[in-house]
Amino acid sequence: MKIERIKTFITLVDLESYSLTAEKFEISQPAVSMQIKSLEKYFDTELFYKEKGQIILSPAGKIVYQEGKKIVKRWGYLKQKVESKKNMQTKQLKIASSTIPSAYLLPEILSILNKNIDDLKTEVSVGDSRSMINLLENNEVDLIIVGYKPKNNKFKSIELCSDNLSLIVPLNHPLAGKEKVFLAELQNHSILMREEGSGTRKATILAFKEAAFKLEDFNIISELGSTEAVISAVESGLGISFISKIAAKKAAACRRIVEIKVADAEYERNFYLAYNKNRHDDYLINTFIEAAKNIL
Repeated sequence: MKIERIKTFITLVDLESYSLTAEKFEISQPAVSMQIKSLEKYFDTELFYKEKGQIILSPAGKIVYQEGKKIVKRWGYLKQKVESKKNMQTKQLKIASSTIPSAYLLPEILSILNKNIDDLKTEVSVGDSRSMINLLENNEVDLIIVGYKPKNNKFKSIELCSDNLSLIVPLNHPLAGKEKVFLAELQNHSILMREEGSGTRKATILAFKEAAFKLEDFNIISELGSTEAVISAVESGLGISFISKIAAKKAAACRRIVEIKVADAEYERNFYLAYNKNRHDDYLINTFIEAAKNIL
């Protein structure tokens, strides 16, 4: 019996949808049905019934669901332990990072790692914080660096550094000559935001909230998938935006945009490194952490 069939069954019960389960595993709906039928054939019993479009677990199905989750968890733990030992031999490290750390923290950290570890191979995935946390939850990467602390208690999280929000505007924007503005002054301007799941977006919304504003109080005209996309859009004159001060500082130095202080939107956030607690003795992860501490 393949572990994938149990994973498919558990996901189907959780999502209550063949289409969503198929989408999650990137397979067809008939393939999902075949895996479920194969599992029922293996146990020689029905695992659930359908009532008014809902999936109702049979008594046997409840046992398979409950014990299957334990099996999947233990299987994931086994894979992690094997990967940990394998990585020590092959010197491979898979990292997932949100956009700001990937551009402004990772390059220097990886440079130190490669100087200290011969033949090190690294693979970096970049995306919003939520997606990167999902990769770690699915054991697809060894560690992550993201814009907010993951809530999963299976993770060990370390605060790496702090960052602030900066307002950026085009070079020829009416606000460009000001040293400081207030949020109320921005309500009639076109504003660009990062996408759902972005740490920068979350920080911006919290900054608005602390100043007694809501997202709906502003003219949000576009949501973009990366900090560089936001900077380029602002540079072209599409609108103004809040981004990481780390990123804004570099863009302003290159005269791509103008950085302005917002008096009532000072919000500090932290970047976190996280990994699974059961890999606390992993040589490559610990070496990565030491390298990060050396530059921050």
